[in-house]
Amino acid sequence: MLQRYIAVISLLFVLFPPLLLANNSNQNETLSTEEKLYGLSLLWKEASYNFAFFDQVPDLDFDAAYEATIPKVLATNNTFEYYRELQRFMALLKDGHTGVYFPENISEKHFNWPGVWAVEVKGEAVIVAVDKTLESKIPLGSKVVSVNGLLLEQHLNTKVIPFLNDISTKKVERTKAIQIMLGEGIEGSEVTIGIRTLKMELKEVRLIRDTLQRKRDYAFLDVYMPFMNNNQSLTEFKWLDNNIAYIALNSFFDTKVVDTFKKYFHEIQKADALIIDIRSNGGGMTNIGTDILSYLIDEDVYGAKWKTPKHIAAYKAWGRYKEGSIDFQFTNAWETGDMPVVSPQENPLIVPTYVLIGRGTVSAAEDFLVYTDKISHFTTIGENTYGSTGQPLTLDLPGGGKARICTKRDTYPDGREFVGIGIKPDIYIERKIDDIINERDVVLLRAITEARKQIVNQ
Repeated sequence: MLQRYIAVISLLFVLFPPLLLANNSNQNETLSTEEKLYGLSLLWKEASYNFAFFDQVPDLDFDAAYEATIPKVLATNNTFEYYRELQRFMALLKDGHTGVYFPENISEKHFNWPGVWAVEVKGEAVIVAVDKTLESKIPLGSKVVSVNGLLLEQHLNTKVIPFLNDISTKKVERTKAIQIMLGEGIEGSEVTIGIRTLKMELKEVRLIRDTLQRKRDYAFLDVYMPFMNNNQSLTEFKWLDNNIAYIALNSFFDTKVVDTFKKYFHEIQKADALIIDIRSNGGGMTNIGTDILSYLIDEDVYGAKWKTPKHIAAYKAWGRYKEGSIDFQFTNAWETGDMPVVSPQENPLIVPTYVLIGRGTVSAAEDFLVYTDKISHFTTIGENTYGSTGQPLTLDLPGGGKARICTKRDTYPDGREFVGIGIKPDIYIERKIDDIINERDVVLLRAITEARKQIVNQ
């Protein structure tokens, strides 16, 4: 599984959502004072009016943060530093659909990485892939304990986390920080990591960031690696023992996913139980998931309720004097709505269905789970999802970069929140180091066990 995750664009995929990587037009290495101030002010203005989750950052004084950031952006020496300060500013909003993204030429110049990949396991950074030329120095399963002389925690908290955008929960923050922690540096730059091997040996290894310039041959542990699914196929279908069908739906960005599911469906209908794997589904279009779901239900199901900030200028002015308009004065007025109802297809498949979820289950994939919440033959297994969905407003920034701000707030139909929290599985499976080292997909194994029980009971 892991090898197909590791590609030249993998780190860029983590740092910048693919649809937001800017093209090569209007990309400048230096910006004027006016451009710097305009870009920051645009973010502040649009977020102030449109961001849907200010209540989730109750200690943030956004106006004061804007004022404090002005001298920082004006003092930057180049476009890279400027965008770093914009990212630091937007990171304060702590939302998974809100962030700033470098111009493509800047990201290609300033981000590269050595042939070492780590994943978060119970807060630690466990190495799961290394270039084979490094394998004798860095055994698989080793833990990263320091970076460039800083203890891991200090490195993450000072060099990585302050700039992370599109972050929804502490678990997601930690996961992404560990996966990209070695990646900031130009071609040929050095990074030194301290590791603790499985034999408890401590050692330091000097690495060169040059993965963009060469083809690497990796030794790897075959494990699930969230947010690194850019080289995966859209779907994967196979039969497991006991007449259990397995299908992975790795994206809802492409309507081909629905077409492929329909092609498989006549086979899937023969199953006594079904496993749907959306652990690597980073979202896309909600209707793709609901089109698939319509083949697996026998009654109408309901999606998220939503609301979005509403601004009416006169009402905001009247809010100082009229009680009925006070919400507009304090930007607490909302437009509300509901996601479409999903109805079943003719001759749907109604069998025990297990949905595998995790921290890499994002956005439209979480919308899919909201629809399945009350379906009695569906069971979710894994860990909490990413915890972010909504409708981002996309902005063009000086120098050729992009930004987005989440304008829409979704909840379960009954009002339960999941954005900023994650959708909790029915059966929680904790990620453990032994499972990583021994390449055990314990989430899938648990789903198979549960499916077998149901088949026997039938």
